[in-house]
Amino acid sequence: MLKAVKQFLPKRKGVASFTLLIAILIVCTAMVTVLAPVDTIMVSRRLSSWYFRLALTIKSIYLAEPEETEINGLQMEKSSRTVYSNCAKIEIINYHIIEGEKSFDFEIVGNITDIS
Repeated sequence: MLKAVKQFLPKRKGVASFTLLIAILIVCTAMVTVLAPVDTIMVSRRLSSWYFRLALTIKSIYLAEPEETEINGLQMEKSSRTVYSNCAKIEIINYHIIEGEKSFDFEIVGNITDIS
């Protein structure tokens, strides 16, 4: 080949690094499978499902503030309280999300009313 053509041909380093990455992934997967019992893997999968549904529920609450007591299979309790400052009345809404033994609490700011 001509020297000018050889300069522009790919050196194929990307294929080797991608193959190495796949090999490392297979080895790591085998090590985790051997080291971790199956029930530990299943518990972590259920827990990640809980966090995913919790994230979807919180997103739904922030976007729409639904009136339902169950969202995405999670029970939700809503309560509110009012806090007064020097010149404003602030409503704070507390959400308590439950599924079995797992629970999560968070608060968002509701209506702010000027009282001056």
